[in-house]
Amino acid sequence: MSWRFKDKLILADALGTTLTGMHAIYASEVELTIESESEKDELETSYSGASLETFYGEHISLNFKTPLAMSGVAGNAPAFAPLLLACGMVQVADATSVTFTKGAAVAAKCLVRFGKNTHSISEMKGNVSLQLEKGKPMLNWQFKGLFSAPIASAAAPVVDWDRWVRPEVLGVSNSSDFKLDDVKRTLHKLTVDLGNNVVFDRAINHEEIMITGHESSANFTLTAEELANFNPFETVGQVQMFEFTHGTEAGKKVSIIGRYQMPQPKYTSLDSELTGYEFDGKLVPSGAGYDELTFVFE
Repeated sequence: MSWRFKDKLILADALGTTLTGMHAIYASEVELTIESESEKDELETSYSGASLETFYGEHISLNFKTPLAMSGVAGNAPAFAPLLLACGMVQVADATSVTFTKGAAVAAKCLVRFGKNTHSISEMKGNVSLQLEKGKPMLNWQFKGLFSAPIASAAAPVVDWDRWVRPEVLGVSNSSDFKLDDVKRTLHKLTVDLGNNVVFDRAINHEEIMITGHESSANFTLTAEELANFNPFETVGQVQMFEFTHGTEAGKKVSIIGRYQMPQPKYTSLDSELTGYEFDGKLVPSGAGYDELTFVFE
């Protein structure tokens, strides 16, 4: 008996964790791809046709989306915290908030149950991007991990989604707000990409998933105001702070803070057919480094 293509389940947490249903990831649009290198025999023959290939260096790419879920309790980390750590974010918590900034990645382990096959993925590291426009705020995850052949799945574990506190939809009623250079601006869209360069590194006697560097970026669209109130043409090249905030009560609030080098604005038509400015630029660290992007959950 076969299974539906949508019969997928992801369990993930830090290396060394025994994964159970409580580690289930609230994932959608799951894509699992086995990647490898190959080398043709290039055999000389008296006839034409394809050559045999040797395959090696198998590893896995795993992409999926999750909501920007909150913890529900101020001072507690969100359910996707192990995924952020595997993307090279460093977690610092106190009694009222949990803050993530860029740093060294902490690899995760993962089980992907694809119908009746279960893949174990180890040493998983990756990248994350955030998309804010309408409806629920979402996170896009892209991971690589070391390959192991699938085994026949046992019965699916009982999952507990209680720790995945669903985010409030974006909007005024849920206190969504945006400031650029400490001035409130009308925000229509915000995309933030951590920009990790994730590679599978293979030597004769070594295999590893590595983040070899990162270059974070942000794209946002704002209402075009009178130049006397907002003239982005005068700030091109300047580094300005932006802050997006969302959520109405403790345990359901998030802030995203970026050090942004202002690019040349681009005119764009908003849904209302009024004029907006689109900004597509980089998040740049200070001389201290690793401070260009901050997530704060309160």
